[in-house]
Amino acid sequence: MTRLFIRKCMKRVLFRIVAIVAFWSLVVQYSSVCSAATPSILEGESQDSINRAIYERVYEVVSPERDLPMPELVTLIAQQFLETEYVASTLEQTPEQLRVFLDKTDCILFVELCSSFALTVKGLKIVQAGNGKRYSLRSKPSVVTEESSYELLCENIRNMRYRLGVVDGYASRIHYTSEWILQNQTNGILREFSRELGEEYKQDFYFMSAHPQRYFQLAEDSTQLARIREVERHLAAQKPYYFISQEQLLKPGVMDEIRSGDIVCFMSKQGNGIDIAHVAIAFDVEGEMHFIHASYGAKKVKVEERTLAEYAKNGIRILRFNKL
Repeated sequence: MTRLFIRKCMKRVLFRIVAIVAFWSLVVQYSSVCSAATPSILEGESQDSINRAIYERVYEVVSPERDLPMPELVTLIAQQFLETEYVASTLEQTPEQLRVFLDKTDCILFVELCSSFALTVKGLKIVQAGNGKRYSLRSKPSVVTEESSYELLCENIRNMRYRLGVVDGYASRIHYTSEWILQNQTNGILREFSRELGEEYKQDFYFMSAHPQRYFQLAEDSTQLARIREVERHLAAQKPYYFISQEQLLKPGVMDEIRSGDIVCFMSKQGNGIDIAHVAIAFDVEGEMHFIHASYGAKKVKVEERTLAEYAKNGIRILRFNKL
């Protein structure tokens, strides 16, 4: 038992050393570029100017690599945002409008930002291919070419974050990750392959409508609450849903199917009306699959010390970018 404990301790120490070396190698490689996570923020500086400064710094680093496959480009972009501050509920303001923050994030906003940034670097703009009622699995991305810019980044975020890309009140924002997955599959940006590796499960959607007091927009507006209930009914009808259990992940060969740059959706406990509890980007560290995420516990974007399989207590869903 003592030897096993020592080996585990040594493994974690080694991981920290590898992570630190990897981080500082990026600093050395791009020494002329300031960290995206720690911009020089002057008193009174607007959020727009902060965002633009960070966008330009990151774009300068990653734009020479625009021809990389999406998973590799997303991973490279994610590394530029290491140490970015974790801040929850940045979107919970009224009136509802597109809000973009490059200096602070939570888990889903981080993944959404890295995905949108990669599309922007490639000069691609999402065009909605669905109608909001029926979803499909498209292998051909629904995009048009456009010059890379901060404005294009915001457009891509809007098209990922809002149903059909239209900002129309609180309920128009995509709140359940399952809907975010369905819309991005319909637009041909992502493909979920949980079915191939996992098993079917029953997913209910009711947490938001059952607890409107937790969302001031719903507590104060019965119209928005009714719209959320309709969304929940619509998502429940999209069954079957599939997930990969932790037990399955630990079987030989299963983790080999997951690659750096895949989006990992960590399941919530079944039976509480919420589908996904956390979202991250898979990241290989010395042949072992970890992930980059906006960590609530660490209050920053980091490379997780635990492996993906160790972290996935309730199982996961896996998304992969289509060829763009």
